[in-house]
Amino acid sequence: MNHTAAIGVFVAVLFAGCGGTTATTVPPTAPATASTTATTPTVATTTTTTAAVTSQPETTTTTVAVAAADVAIVGDDEFVTQASAALDLLENEVPDTYAEVLTHISTIESVTAGSGMDVFTKTFRVGEVTAYAPGYGPEDQVLWLAGTIVHDACHSRLYTDGEEYIGRDAELACLIDQLAALETMSGSAFESYLSFLIEGVDDPANDYSNDPNRHW
Repeated sequence: MNHTAAIGVFVAVLFAGCGGTTATTVPPTAPATASTTATTPTVATTTTTTAAVTSQPETTTTTVAVAAADVAIVGDDEFVTQASAALDLLENEVPDTYAEVLTHISTIESVTAGSGMDVFTKTFRVGEVTAYAPGYGPEDQVLWLAGTIVHDACHSRLYTDGEEYIGRDAELACLIDQLAALETMSGSAFESYLSFLIEGVDDPANDYSNDPNRHW
């Protein structure tokens, strides 16, 4: 399905975090041969529980129409294009996983930083580094975003099912879902990185999920 629909402009008030917001996977450091470089942030282990409200510049919103549900994409034109491409990739390459995404994500929203899933509203807030994976080529950038959509749909599903949606076991389950989707989509640029996180799930140095100052 080509994810296009009527476009309307509005001023969005975005919430950077709340008690029901998870953190999504930090992108890996880009290869040295890439055109630009990105660094993996230092990971902290404290949990963000307060909500901050910031006014963002005027943005464009596109509602993506699907058979049984709607996914709203909130952001500027570049973000709408990127998120639509990620959804198209999921629909074409992993349709069963895509169906899960439609069930558990209602909105994909652009924010400057602080990527994570608001499980209460089924809103996946996507920071710029998560959306564009600096240092990687355009196809890999879309691939990374698609994987994070799967990851955070998993957190939303766990919450809906009444299971622990944050913490070690939840993060492991969602990393496994993310890796499985990338393997099917030939996400070789990121498979070893996610495997590393899965194998090292009990290493505090790998706990990106509780960093309150995350910039991705």
